[in-house]
Amino acid sequence: MGLEGVVKALDYLTASNRVGLGDRVPAFESGVLNARGRNVVVVGGGDTAMDCVRTAIRQGAASVTCLYRRDRANMPGSQREVRHAEEEGVRFVWQAAPEAFLGDGRVRAVRAVRMRLGPPDATGRRRPEPVPGSSFELPADLVVLALGFDPEDVEHLFGEPELALTRWGTIRIDWNTMMTNLEGVFAGGDIVRGASLVVWAIRDGRDAAAGIDAWLRQRAARGAELALAS
Repeated sequence: MGLEGVVKALDYLTASNRVGLGDRVPAFESGVLNARGRNVVVVGGGDTAMDCVRTAIRQGAASVTCLYRRDRANMPGSQREVRHAEEEGVRFVWQAAPEAFLGDGRVRAVRAVRMRLGPPDATGRRRPEPVPGSSFELPADLVVLALGFDPEDVEHLFGEPELALTRWGTIRIDWNTMMTNLEGVFAGGDIVRGASLVVWAIRDGRDAAAGIDAWLRQRAARGAELALAS
């Protein structure tokens, strides 16, 4: 990531989970992926960011700060997780985004800028805009980037320009059947919800299987009726 101490959320959480299972993780033992005694800054506002800040607290971080570019009301993560994180000592800095990571070989600070919410973007959410002259610094020995995931170009991915999408770029479905606007095409999981939890993907898979079964049974019944009529 350029400077030592600036890491991706997945790497950080994976290392923590492996250590919890009893594995040796050299990057954890060396302190690269270990928050103990460090000033930690997590960038992001989703559930992954909440996992990171609360993991850092449990590892014994000296301080944990979460930067998010929108306000509290517009963050994608669970409000319950935010409350729990605050109770555990996490500091949230709303409407702020990183401009640069400062350091000489190893990160020592995050230079951030205040943000204001401007006009809505293509998704309908108000677009964060930097406030000129509002830069500030936060001390940081460990920066965890939990910035979420961009949706695939679904039309190009499936070669189906008629496939209906939501304003978020995910596939639009009938939640009662899990079917898309294309007859016989079903979807579920992150491609429908956006980045979410595995348990929801499992639930969607079960619901889609039930929807597919019902659809096939209806087709078979219609076929039998047509055969009798002829």
